[in-house]
Amino acid sequence: MINKLVHIIRIYFAEAWLAYQGRFAITSPFGYIAGKLGFPFFLMLFFIFMGKYVGFSDPLYIVIGNILLIPASSGMGGVTLAIGDERQWGTLSYVLGSPAPRSPVFMGRAFYYIVDGFVTALLGFAIAALVFGLDLTRVNIVLLMVCSLLIAVTSSGLGFLFGSISLVTRDGWMILNTFLSFLYILVGVNFPVASLPLFLQKVAWGLPLTRGLMAARLVMDGNGWSSISGLIAGEALVGFIYILIGYFFFMFLEKRSMRSGTLDAM
Repeated sequence: MINKLVHIIRIYFAEAWLAYQGRFAITSPFGYIAGKLGFPFFLMLFFIFMGKYVGFSDPLYIVIGNILLIPASSGMGGVTLAIGDERQWGTLSYVLGSPAPRSPVFMGRAFYYIVDGFVTALLGFAIAALVFGLDLTRVNIVLLMVCSLLIAVTSSGLGFLFGSISLVTRDGWMILNTFLSFLYILVGVNFPVASLPLFLQKVAWGLPLTRGLMAARLVMDGNGWSSISGLIAGEALVGFIYILIGYFFFMFLEKRSMRSGTLDAM
């Protein structure tokens, strides 16, 4: 049992290192900074001005929500790209033909995306403190780091789901981007979940990120562990469920695509 666990951990970090060499090591500093901070910053400004137009007078609420969505989008995108790119490059059959377990192979490739999104979110808070006057003096930085990292990890389950769709269609990445747009509405990024219609509130509570975002906002307001422990536990549970669903969905679509001969078809 211990040897098997060590084997899985070794595969996970081996895939993480290969993913880093394949993507992050070849990225220029300018392209990296522009991609990680440029687009989120201007998107944040868009929502701030839109919120002012409709009478929402709390720009920091929008700033915090958009910053916290960065690690989530990185976690989701990492797993989706890990599966979709292998199929696009025609190498997916070789990966799936190996005896290695599927979960550490593809989840391992999201490791640096999770770390990258986590670090970017922390940097985003520092920039928000300078640009938007975000007060960090009452914030427990350790708890904020826990919330940001948890959001990145739990969102990878959604990435497994959308990456699995890439086994049977070329549009997995496009579907993920469309879903990311819905997250700006559903999980409390730009306005409270309580502002949504009742049906959408139920959908929001069934998604990862919702509880994690709420916990992070409580930390930003100066609350401690006792105030967020329930939300953290709920976020971890929902994220674990989505990772399991994504894994079994992946196994189902893998067998289906092998039977139909569409595994590497583009």
